Amino acid sequence: MITLHKNNHLVWVDLENPTSEDIASIIKEYAVHPTWASELLSPSERAKTDTNETTFYAVLHYPNHPSRHSDGREIEVDYIVSEKFLITAHYTPIDTFIEFEKKFDVASSLDRMQIKTGAELFLSLNNQLYRGLREELEPFRKEAKKIESEIFQGHEFHMVKEVSMLGSRLLDFRQSLRPHKIILKSLEFQAPKLFPHVLATEDKIFREYFRVESALENIRELLKELRDTNDSLLTAKNNEVTKKLTLMAFVTFPLTLVATILLAHNAPSMFQGINGFWTIVGILVVLFLGMQIYFTYKKWI
Repeated sequence: MITLHKNNHLVWVDLENPTSEDIASIIKEYAVHPTWASELLSPSERAKTDTNETTFYAVLHYPNHPSRHSDGREIEVDYIVSEKFLITAHYTPIDTFIEFEKKFDVASSLDRMQIKTGAELFLSLNNQLYRGLREELEPFRKEAKKIESEIFQGHEFHMVKEVSMLGSRLLDFRQSLRPHKIILKSLEFQAPKLFPHVLATEDKIFREYFRVESALENIRELLKELRDTNDSLLTAKNNEVTKKLTLMAFVTFPLTLVATILLAHNAPSMFQGINGFWTIVGILVVLFLGMQIYFTYKKWI
């Protein structure tokens, strides 16, 4: 499906699940390189970029958060950027695109559009996607804070899985964004030649990307600290349990050995009969109290 947006001499062509007829149409209308056009027919495995004399081509994968219509996979957007037009292609509805289209059409109808070139439109749209990603990182931060609270409430064992799952999701998020810096660097290098009328400064190109990257790294650092803290608390709790079990074994073994010896059939007569039983009990109690006093003195308990 082709959606066309115009503002004076600037055209934005948005393709959602493009067909062969759609591709043939943009090749004819905008003289798009056939190789690039064919790439728009189906999702690409990896991010990429290319240029010719007047046009910048890029494939970017975003974490699935800009769209609530996704099935958990990355969102791919293909861009063909020229001075007079921007062509975008994607394969699932994207909420950020829908919102941006409305703003674009309203600004065009009111003649308040500040964007004059395809390059500026690309930067504005891409930055809008990054702002959406930054907002979608907020639930991750809240989840990390919830994990922190649960850890200090004594639920360290149950939080091991939660920490791992959140870490995995953050890693997927980071892996999706990793190629963006290289592609944006390529745009920064090529922009003066391709778009001489556009002031494509580093701040304009990277500002929102760096904000997403910074927010992501802050959450990852918090999660790392939480993982280390959780592991330390688990280790301390396991050591405490091990110490108690060791003390129990240390106490019960001597008492069992003494009781076995004194209850033997050839034990002295003072340890036989009902009086002998209570004598043995008294000896065991004295031994137990003596070990308890010794352990307390050594601060083992």
